[in-house]
Amino acid sequence: MAGNVGISYLVCVLMTCSTSLFVDGAVVLPNTSGIDGQLTANHNVDHFFSLWLVFSNDEVKISDEPFTIFAPQNSATKRAEKLLQQPELIKKLLLDHVVLGSLIDLTNITSDTTLTTLSGKSVTVRIFKEHDLKANDANVVERRVVVPNGLLVILDGYLFAEEQETKQNNASALPTAQEKLMDVSATFSSTSNENSKNQSNATFVENIMEVLSFLKSGVRVFQHFLSRSNVSNLLQQEEEYTVFIPTDHAFQRWHPIDWGFYPFSVPEFTESVIVNHFVKGRLKQDLIKDGEIVKTIGGKEIVFRKTPNLTVNGAMLVKGDTPVARGNIMFIGEVLFVTESIVSKLHQQHKDKETPPLLAFPWFGAQFLSHAFLALERDKRFTHITRFLNLADLAPHVSGTGYTFFVPTDIAFEKIGLDRMPDNYLSTGDGLQILLNHFVKGRLYDRDLTDGVRLESLGNKTITVKRTKEEVYVNEAKIVESEVFVYNLGTMYYIDTVLFMTINTLPQTSTSTESTSTRAAAWTTPAFVEKIPEEIAEETGSMPDVLFADGFNNDNETEIASTTLDSTSTVK
Repeated sequence: MAGNVGISYLVCVLMTCSTSLFVDGAVVLPNTSGIDGQLTANHNVDHFFSLWLVFSNDEVKISDEPFTIFAPQNSATKRAEKLLQQPELIKKLLLDHVVLGSLIDLTNITSDTTLTTLSGKSVTVRIFKEHDLKANDANVVERRVVVPNGLLVILDGYLFAEEQETKQNNASALPTAQEKLMDVSATFSSTSNENSKNQSNATFVENIMEVLSFLKSGVRVFQHFLSRSNVSNLLQQEEEYTVFIPTDHAFQRWHPIDWGFYPFSVPEFTESVIVNHFVKGRLKQDLIKDGEIVKTIGGKEIVFRKTPNLTVNGAMLVKGDTPVARGNIMFIGEVLFVTESIVSKLHQQHKDKETPPLLAFPWFGAQFLSHAFLALERDKRFTHITRFLNLADLAPHVSGTGYTFFVPTDIAFEKIGLDRMPDNYLSTGDGLQILLNHFVKGRLYDRDLTDGVRLESLGNKTITVKRTKEEVYVNEAKIVESEVFVYNLGTMYYIDTVLFMTINTLPQTSTSTESTSTRAAAWTTPAFVEKIPEEIAEETGSMPDVLFADGFNNDNETEIASTTLDSTSTVK
């Protein structure tokens, strides 16, 4: 029988899916969004509330009217396990126990009271043995449990017990294979669509993905990463497993507020993290021992503590199991095996993944060019390239992001006498072409600069890479500093020679002093700004752009291969 998934997750389903039983063809359900999962567990009715997931595929309407729910305890709910193969019967059972539009306070009842449930059936509450109460034939265990916008009445059995026995007997005639589906999640794929695959025949990962798809929100990030992972190939077909699924908020803790480094933008790191949330065996929260140690399928150890609450490696577990065929799901409030020190080290190795602040100056629509210019402006080796860039009409040609810039040092300009030319010497015409010949569309890493590779510049010239064991050249220019990352926007390579230029081929260009900053502003538009990936953006707001990925190694160490020629750095 499925345990309490946690009311927060139950509500995610009901609120996106919860008088008359139907309004415009949609079933009407009470608004249970305020019911706390810990409260239902404390009153021993969490199994009953976990059954509400059966409505996740239906068109429903959530009513804000007050409600009273007659909730059978777990001992009664366990007897209905055979009904789980027939979701329509479960839906009927749930509606049999809901009175919508009234708060039924039984604390001071003095006479028999008859009520009508959402299913249209009558419930009679009567005094029994002077002080006790019965609702139909079920004993009232607790008369009044206050929840937001409603009341719970705790029962020791079903309101229509004889009917449930009949339904269970009919359900027992189902094939033996289906009798093994002992949880709500397993019913998702065994009904409604005759061609859908039964969970018992699906892989553990497929069963997880199916449950997460019904939850709709709250676990979207893990679902996204899992769908792109290699976990399925690591699981043995005949084994059972348990997965610990972090909430979206757990992942968002590591997301930069406005800009910065997001560790899950590194694919190999994210893959390793996801793998280490799986352990072999169907663990159950009630059977876990304090101090118990289990190894993940990635080889890392997790330690359980039971006081004051159940935790795994210090991360709080949401109370209750969510069994599926071939294993169990538990939800946790933190991402395992991710710490500040690990993220800091990962950041140093992957500065090309860092997201930038949005710049309005100098060229709003050319974020790579803007960040590259400001970085070069702070370096005394690049006084000439920055003064030429400042007045050049480059922004329309290098708009947005995703470029490689071969940057000549001051020495390179001095070799051919360009250091003596005015600031606007390369601003237009043939001079502008000289600058464009140093840009390549696409973000190139050092590993991409293999011997003989030919690159086309934005000025339509061909750049040829020559590589030896110790040095790399682009045409006749030696790369003196490699892979200078401009956040995740592009890459710069510092070179000792101006490309396609000699002292005898200096262009005859205009020396107009007109600034191009005004002209550039005329065409810039927010359309050039990179969009936020839909997988991470919340429905009620937005977050900075994220690159999804993975990677992580043993003993809190992250070893990512990084190839650079002389040095690797990021400009800010």
